[in-house]
Amino acid sequence: MKEKYIKLNPFITMIVSVFIVLVLVIISYKFFIKSFEDLESQQNRKNISSILDIMNKKLSYIDAIINDYSKWDDTYNFINNKNDEYIYENFREGTNTLEDLKIDFLIFTNLKNEIIFTSTINNKYYKDNKHLVDNILDEYLQSKEFVTIYKENIKDNKDLSNNKFYLVKRAISNSDNSAKINGYIYAGKLISDSTFNSIKNIFNDVKINEDTYLNNDFTLHTQYLKNVKVKVAVNDSCSCLENTIQIYDHENNYSMSLITQNKRVLIQEGKSTIFYYNLIISIFVFIVLFLIFRNQRLLQTYNKELESKVNEAISTLREKDKLLFQQSKLASMGEMLGNIAHQWRQPLNVLSLLIQKVEIKYQTNSLDEKTLSEIVDKSKLLTNNMSETIEDFMNFFNPKQNDELFIIDDILEKTLNLFYARNNICKLNIFNNLTSKNKLKGSKNALIQVILNLLSNAFDSMKDKKECKIDLILKEDDKNLYILVKDYGLGIEKEIIERIFEPYFTTKFKSQGIGIGLYMSKMVIEENMKGSIIAQNDNDGATFKITIPYN
Repeated sequence: MKEKYIKLNPFITMIVSVFIVLVLVIISYKFFIKSFEDLESQQNRKNISSILDIMNKKLSYIDAIINDYSKWDDTYNFINNKNDEYIYENFREGTNTLEDLKIDFLIFTNLKNEIIFTSTINNKYYKDNKHLVDNILDEYLQSKEFVTIYKENIKDNKDLSNNKFYLVKRAISNSDNSAKINGYIYAGKLISDSTFNSIKNIFNDVKINEDTYLNNDFTLHTQYLKNVKVKVAVNDSCSCLENTIQIYDHENNYSMSLITQNKRVLIQEGKSTIFYYNLIISIFVFIVLFLIFRNQRLLQTYNKELESKVNEAISTLREKDKLLFQQSKLASMGEMLGNIAHQWRQPLNVLSLLIQKVEIKYQTNSLDEKTLSEIVDKSKLLTNNMSETIEDFMNFFNPKQNDELFIIDDILEKTLNLFYARNNICKLNIFNNLTSKNKLKGSKNALIQVILNLLSNAFDSMKDKKECKIDLILKEDDKNLYILVKDYGLGIEKEIIERIFEPYFTTKFKSQGIGIGLYMSKMVIEENMKGSIIAQNDNDGATFKITIPYN
């Protein structure tokens, strides 16, 4: 019996399953980690934009303050007249104007770039750096107005944060801009700890550097800081994302680089999430595999039980088939013994008469040699015919002739002789349309028995009719032989025509049949001859059609 379930080799299946799980883990890791990296990149870009916003706000604040001073009439008059009152009121010693304005220095110049006045906060850096003002004026002499980041070129300055400034330059005019420009104001503030502290609220660490890169990951543009180039790298030593933010001044000259670092929290959380996700998926896969194997074991157990029961049922059916076949043989044998008795009745009567003739001749002394010889010859002929009849029946029941090659003509005459031995009142019309000598493979005697059974059934169906007529038709094509047995009886009822080949199904009285003839005929044709047999009703009776393939 073929198994209806798929057998799974546990070892191979486990290896394949582990491989599949590993592939899923790798694919899911790459897929999800890419998503987390994209999120990290987006967040990092937002953080960098936030840094630039902080610096822009510083520049915007200084620009707003200096813009007020540059459009103030007192400032305009101060440049023209060098009025000491303006200095006294705004920048005399002891005032905290610059501290209040949150700027580090102011420089007032006329159009000739001559310094009218400078003011710096009280800071050691500005006291020591006496060249700061001159350096600014020299570098931006030709520039009109700007807001930028200024890098002072100081030699041997190890603290790089001490030469980076927010710097604003505005032209001086009167409040309604009706007067011509008469000078410029420079205002600056050192990029100091306050800026770094604000940045550290966004990034874990920040420092100033002089690193620049030709190949950068992206460029940002803000209101005051144009062409900010950013290089992003992963620093494995600190497990952080490191940005090199390269800032250029208003003339696109390099000013400074900010190095920021942030722990890769998103990636760490992402890896943890992916781990638990893959763990859950793996557990789920192994649970499914466990259930599959468990179900497989149950299926194997049930299948073995079912297979055992089916084999037992098949064995029982085969035993029944053997009994049916034997019963059919015995029934046919009983029928044939009746035919033999019928065949022998006339020869036995003749033999009895011949014996009586010998006795009478002997008693009357008229038994001569010639008469005795004639009687002996006739007796031998009769006994030979009776012997041939017995031999035909013995061959018919020979179980050894099961698989042989033969042509239909080999059995046709013997079949007819056996049929005529049983009845001689039914007219049998033979229509032999065969022209080839193609051979059949199977049991000759079994096929004879099938044809005899069909002829006998046809005869029985017409017992109540005045005229008994049966057609035996032989036809063929390139592949098959067709044997048709047609009677002119009442046909087969529609309710039973589909059941007539079932075992023990019969339409005869119990004294007339046992219901296994057509069933055994079907078994012989399908299993021994590899053919088919069908029954159908015609307008004037029933027809049984046998199809047998040529060898």
